[in-house]
Amino acid sequence: MILDRFPTADEFYKTYWGQKPFVVRGGINSALFDTLIDGDTLAGLSLEEDIKSRLVMTAPAGGKWTCEHGPFEEERFSTLGSKNWSLLVQNVEKHHTDTAELLNSFEFSPRWLLDDIMVSYSTTGGTVGPHTDSYHVFLVQGIGRRCWTIGNSPLEKKDWIEDIELKVLKEPVDGEDIEVTTGDVIYIPPHFSHEGKTLENAMTFSVGFLGPKMSELFIEYGYYLDQTERHNKQYLGEGLTAQSASLEISTPAQDTIKNDLLNTLHADSFSKWLVEYFSNNDKND
Repeated sequence: MILDRFPTADEFYKTYWGQKPFVVRGGINSALFDTLIDGDTLAGLSLEEDIKSRLVMTAPAGGKWTCEHGPFEEERFSTLGSKNWSLLVQNVEKHHTDTAELLNSFEFSPRWLLDDIMVSYSTTGGTVGPHTDSYHVFLVQGIGRRCWTIGNSPLEKKDWIEDIELKVLKEPVDGEDIEVTTGDVIYIPPHFSHEGKTLENAMTFSVGFLGPKMSELFIEYGYYLDQTERHNKQYLGEGLTAQSASLEISTPAQDTIKNDLLNTLHADSFSKWLVEYFSNNDKND
C-alpha cells in the first residue's frame, strides 16, 4: 500500500485504478506548496457568493456533526475557536491559478474525468467523519499532519448516521491507519470508506475524478442533437403493422425505435459531441 514513487500509467490502471488504495511518500515536491493556496486565501474564497464552501464541526463525544454552507461572513471565523472544525472549498483550481498547477503531478490520471480540486483547512481534531465517496480521489497533504484510516475493501452496505446533513457512517472505518505529512499522496478508489483526523492544523488538496451518470449523458446529447438537428431523426412509425393498432407498443415498433437510437449513438456526431463534452471543464458544475 505504501509506495516510494507514483506507479507508471500501465501499473496504475492495471493494479490500482478503481481497485485498491495506495500511499506515496513525498509524491509532491514540498517546494510546490509555496505557490498553492494558503489558509487565509482559502477562507477568502469562502466569502464569495458563487463559490461552494462548507464548515464542518467535529462531533463531540455523543454528539452530532454539524455543517454550514457558505458564503460566510468574515467574522464567522473569529468565533470558531482553535480546534475541531474544517473549512472545505470546491473548484479551487478555477479560482486560484497556481493551485491548478498541482494537476501536472497527475499526468498518468484521466484528466478528462477531472471533477475539481477541493481544498480543506482543518484545525487539530477536525474531521468530517468516516465516509465513502462515489469518485476517485488523490488526497495531497499540504501543511500539517493528518491520520487517515482507509478501508480494506469497497463498502457494499452503507449505514449512515440519521438526522444529520453530512453522510457519516455509523461504524468506524475497518482498515489501516496512515499518518501523512507535507507532500504525501493517498489514492482512494470509489466506495472505499475512509476518515481523516487532523493531528495539527493542516491543509488537504483533494483531486477528484468523477464520471457522469448515463442519464446525464443522454440528456446532454439530446440537447446537442436538438441544437444541431443533424442526426436528430424523427420517428415516423415506419414498419407498423396491425399489431400496433392498440395502446400497447408492439415489439417490432420497440425494435425500430431502439435501432434509431443506436444509429444516433453510432453516428460521427456522437463522437464529436463526446469529445466536446469532456473538454468542457464546467460539465460538473
